[in-house]
Amino acid sequence: MIKDLSAFYSKNALNMKRSEIRELLKFTRQPGIISFAGGLPAPDTFPVKEIEEISCRLLREKGATALQYGTTEGEAPLREELAKWMSQEKSGIKPENIFITSGSQQGLDIVSKVFLDPGDTVIVELPSYVGGLQAFTAYRAKMVGVPQDDEGMRMDKLEKVLGKMAQKKKKPKFIYVVPDFQNPSGITMSLERRKKLLELAYRYEVPIVEDSPYRDLRFTGDPVPPIYSLDTQNQVIVLGTFSKIFCPGLRLAWITAPAEWMDRMIVAKQSMDLCSPSFNQLITAEYMKQGLLQPQIERIKLIYGQKRQVMLKALKKHMPKGVKWTKPEGGLFLWIRLPKNMSANELFPKAIEEKVAYVVGTAFHCDGKGQNAMRMNFSYPTEAQIEEGILRLATMIRKNM
Repeated sequence: MIKDLSAFYSKNALNMKRSEIRELLKFTRQPGIISFAGGLPAPDTFPVKEIEEISCRLLREKGATALQYGTTEGEAPLREELAKWMSQEKSGIKPENIFITSGSQQGLDIVSKVFLDPGDTVIVELPSYVGGLQAFTAYRAKMVGVPQDDEGMRMDKLEKVLGKMAQKKKKPKFIYVVPDFQNPSGITMSLERRKKLLELAYRYEVPIVEDSPYRDLRFTGDPVPPIYSLDTQNQVIVLGTFSKIFCPGLRLAWITAPAEWMDRMIVAKQSMDLCSPSFNQLITAEYMKQGLLQPQIERIKLIYGQKRQVMLKALKKHMPKGVKWTKPEGGLFLWIRLPKNMSANELFPKAIEEKVAYVVGTAFHCDGKGQNAMRMNFSYPTEAQIEEGILRLATMIRKNM
């Protein structure tokens, strides 16, 4: 009998870490908890009736194809619809520029698998999406964080990081950004910053990974062009997903990348799952073909936009002086900063006692900072839960100031 089973783990497996968010979500299942912790879409936005009708017709007319293995690249009808969709922002995108993944988290894993060797450097935002940090950590990358302000990643800081690395004759494998309604901060990178990011990426010859799950969920303000639409030198990899604009349970997302990189990424996916579910892809393709996706997005925006307003008003009404928060123009999240002497980690058990939950800021920092911050989700709870939950949270914070 083997005494130490862990002795057989790979170094990559030993380096993997549990998702802090998934661990915290265990607490949110307690009775009566109002949770702002998950990044879950609201179930009442799911177009169940339309999906039922499309599914039944697919099974009747194309059942043999829909229930069979598909190509690794993805079903042609879905890639064609996505090419039309993305061409609204950048002309010339073709189906062969796109391949389908089983959720955008798989996309992050594929990018990591293809680009990263142990010890390689990835530049990320401070704070940054925890799923990205988790994927890069699993491949033993070294992450260098660049702080944000109200316009996104600070380009002066990024330029210094890239300059110092160049002096040492080193180069990051890529720069990872979530430029639209960022998870966790809710901040949108300004157009000027996007152009400067591309300028620096060209100068130092570094790829950009643009993770874009929330872009279509803008409630207010003017749209900013996606980074890939401004790219003239083919250096941007784009990750998109249907989870936030359609249904997360279908587990469908996509990657758009330069042809040579895409070839390697398709090979990487083949060793993971061979292909994403054909049935789910054909459902989504038909949904798009019928022109249903944009009305669905508009419906989601109305619901989430109202919930965001409820949360912002409740924060203004109840939060004690010294607590600050972002005011996102879209997406699913906002970011709260407590006074510097307070710890959201230490307050979390007290919040659970008050039957309210959030995600601690340290989960989103590659450098271990963010102790005084917390991420708040407004898409999943009801408006009444948002009102009551913010009151509970503010009361708990005031007691501990």
